[in-house]
Amino acid sequence: MKFVAQTFKTEKRLILISFSIFALSCILGIVAGLYFGDEIQKFITQYVRKLFENILKNAKNPYLLFLAILKNNMKVYLITITVGTLTFGLVSVFVLLTNGFIVGAVATISAKQISIAKTLLLILPHGIFEIAAFIIGSAASAIFLESAVFSKEKPNLNIAFKRFLTLAICGATLVVFAAFIEAFVTSSFAK
Repeated sequence: MKFVAQTFKTEKRLILISFSIFALSCILGIVAGLYFGDEIQKFITQYVRKLFENILKNAKNPYLLFLAILKNNMKVYLITITVGTLTFGLVSVFVLLTNGFIVGAVATISAKQISIAKTLLLILPHGIFEIAAFIIGSAASAIFLESAVFSKEKPNLNIAFKRFLTLAICGATLVVFAAFIEAFVTSSFAK
């Protein structure tokens, strides 16, 4: 447990950078939702809704919904940490940018249509954990780049790998927790 806390402290800069990327893209999504809401709504209707319908087509109860959400989110998370690591964090930045933009735009459009309070109920319970998972996973994907390029000392790949694994497991745990909350709590607000 001490190593986990130490890892988060050591990698706080990467976590803060990942958070900043997500937050800035979320703000861009909010602005886009305010000014281009109709166009974004068409895109959401055509592509994003079909994606979610495909993911959730066999989710007849909360347990199946949990498994469907978990499968989708874990797939994206694993891509973020593996391909993100192989690309020294570039894929992770793309995932943060697209997800932040979509969250901001969809939240803005939803708030206009149903209300800010209901929108927050549909996003926050699971979103806090899901967004944190992807921020942590994105930070993990840049650990090797940071230790190889930006470290003042000789890179220690053993320690870098342990930190990577620590953040990756913490993020994966949050993905599972977020999927559980989305299936059993957030879905009740959607009705």
